[in-house]
Amino acid sequence: MEKFITDVFSHCGIHLTSSQVKLFTTYESELLTWNEKFNLTAIRDPEGIRTKHFLDSLSILVELKTPAPLRLIDVGTGAGFPGIPLKILLPSMHLTLVESVGKKHLFAVILLSSCSLIMLR
Repeated sequence: MEKFITDVFSHCGIHLTSSQVKLFTTYESELLTWNEKFNLTAIRDPEGIRTKHFLDSLSILVELKTPAPLRLIDVGTGAGFPGIPLKILLPSMHLTLVESVGKKHLFAVILLSSCSLIMLR
């Protein structure tokens, strides 16, 4: 996880807080556990998850020419990328995830609820 923390700073210029690191660790753990039962993502190793999912999701912030969005709709979120990593960094952002595949939708709901990142409606 230390390499991921360093990579986020070097690529995005963002210092992760200990709370954010804990949320990413929980996300990674849940994703690895769920991937044993369901095919949520083809990437199944921690380093791949950190680089190809988390860091790639956060790279959107580098490309924004304006302040970070207040609202985001992630259509076809799958296992929550890029929406959930962005929500971890921007907790005040209103995030809407759209996913039609039941197992992926369930994963996102359970993850977000367990991390206290959303209020379920």
